[in-house]
Amino acid sequence: MRWRIAAVVAAAGLVSACTATVTGTPQPAPGRVTVAPVSSTDPCTLLTTDEAADLGLGPGTPMPAQPKQRVPPGCDFRPTDPEADLDDSVQLFYGTDQTMAEYFAAQPVGEKELGGVTWQVYSSIMGDWLCNLGTELGETEFVVISGQNLMEPEKSCVVAERVAPTVATHLPPH
Repeated sequence: MRWRIAAVVAAAGLVSACTATVTGTPQPAPGRVTVAPVSSTDPCTLLTTDEAADLGLGPGTPMPAQPKQRVPPGCDFRPTDPEADLDDSVQLFYGTDQTMAEYFAAQPVGEKELGGVTWQVYSSIMGDWLCNLGTELGETEFVVISGQNLMEPEKSCVVAERVAPTVATHLPPH
């Protein structure tokens, strides 16, 4: 019986000797977005790195605003499949200084309910290979999802529609 008690005491001593307290706050790897900020207008926070991976997309790459062209800041998510090229990529835009009608300068051609959010469907002046889904968050605040597929234009909305429900979870209530 004594040897059992001695073994338990020795094991407890070993376990406690192997633990150490590390100070600080755990951080994800650089460039890895794991939790979207509560109220951010950064389009790269509309999909976390893990969510993008689940959708077959790599981490988002920020795209600066182009004020002269009235293009808000964006974030480019490319497929992880190296054969995909630009097909099935998606860009997210978060506008805060114009209306969605001013941004598109066109009327929507349809509407889709995705992720509990109503998304307006807009044609692209670039052609059918580009699909735009937009939702207004306020008078001059909106989010646009642009999907593209050059090789199969009829599939340009597939990736945008697949991404929209996840993006919807990160939108502020409106």
